[in-house]
Amino acid sequence: MRNALLIAISMAVVLPARAQTQFTPPGPPQVQTDYSRETLLELFADLPEPEENTGNRIDHQFGSISFRAMGTRFRIGYLPFFMPLSGSRPWLNGERWPDPFVLTGAGYATTPRSFRTRREMSSELRRIERKVRESAKVTVKPE
Repeated sequence: MRNALLIAISMAVVLPARAQTQFTPPGPPQVQTDYSRETLLELFADLPEPEENTGNRIDHQFGSISFRAMGTRFRIGYLPFFMPLSGSRPWLNGERWPDPFVLTGAGYATTPRSFRTRREMSSELRRIERKVRESAKVTVKPE
C-alpha cells in the first residue's frame, strides 16, 4: 500500500513537470514549393504532342496502315495482334457473361418483406405436403 502511495505521489509531481517541457516532433524536411506559372503549365497543361509530318498521306508501319482523312487519323491493322483477345466478345458464340452471384456463391439481396413472404410460402408448401402424405397412406388388408 505504501509503494502504491509513493508511486501516485511521484506521478503527480513528475507528469506536470514533464508536460511543461517543449517537445517538437521531428517532421518531414521542408521542401521549397514552386507555384510559378511555368512550373504549373509544365505539370498540368494538356498540350497535344506535335505530329510528325512525313509529307505522305498514307503511312505504313509494322502491321498497320495509317492515314488522315476528313480531319481524323485512321489506323487499319492487318496483323493478328490487332485482333480482340480470346473470350472478350462472348456474344459471338452464344455464350453469356459469367454470373458473379453464381461464381461467388452469394445470394441476391432481398427486402425483409420478400424474405418473409418466401418463408411463409415454403412453410405452406411443407404443410400441404404433410397433409397429402397423411392422406396417401395405403393400408394393405390381407384377404
